[in-house]
Amino acid sequence: MLAVAGVALLLLLSGQLGAARNAMLAILVVLVGVTVITGPWWYRLAADLTTERRERIRSQERAELAAHLHDSVLQTLALIQRHVDSPREVARLARGQERELRAWLYRPDVRRQSRFAAALEGVSAEVEDAYAVQVETVVVGDADMDDRIAAVVQATREALVNAARHAEVTTVSLYAEIEPDGVSVFVRDRGVGFDSEAVPGDRHGLAGSIIGRMERNGGTAAVRSTPGAGTEVELTMARSQP
Repeated sequence: MLAVAGVALLLLLSGQLGAARNAMLAILVVLVGVTVITGPWWYRLAADLTTERRERIRSQERAELAAHLHDSVLQTLALIQRHVDSPREVARLARGQERELRAWLYRPDVRRQSRFAAALEGVSAEVEDAYAVQVETVVVGDADMDDRIAAVVQATREALVNAARHAEVTTVSLYAEIEPDGVSVFVRDRGVGFDSEAVPGDRHGLAGSIIGRMERNGGTAAVRSTPGAGTEVELTMARSQP
């Protein structure tokens, strides 16, 4: 305050206080004019950014919904077609799918179990029951579930289902490891394998439910397969920091 008063006194004594005041007013007028002129542009920029963010969120939600429908409803329909001669089995599959879909839509709090190891064991048991294969599961460590780890569990389930449906094996290996900074999962089979370049474009199991799901949540998925030599799916995800 003393410095400002001193400067004002010096300007007054030198006869420049009026000129300084006029200069300040001119600068203020210019700033107000710039604000008025560019205000609509800033408003449109903020609105465009908000719209882009909203569309990105909607696109991710649509992708997650499509992946879930592929993982659950479409696969259940395929199982129903295989058991069309058994009305009781068809009814069992339909009831189970109805319960699962209702829980997913209306009770998001039960979409995932609270611990990673239990969730993996759950999907392994589910695949064993649905496809009559043995899933040899080994989980090293454990962690609380969050959105990223839940995505790993869902991608793991899809990898197990793919092996059970297409590998022509009776046993699938699942190995998962929890480290302080990340999660790694390996799903292996010694089945018929496949050529990734020959996979039809309308098959969304790998592209949407595994690779796309991991990428949308910040992880990676690597699929290695050779015809006649089996398939390995590797999933990696960094853990959310507390």
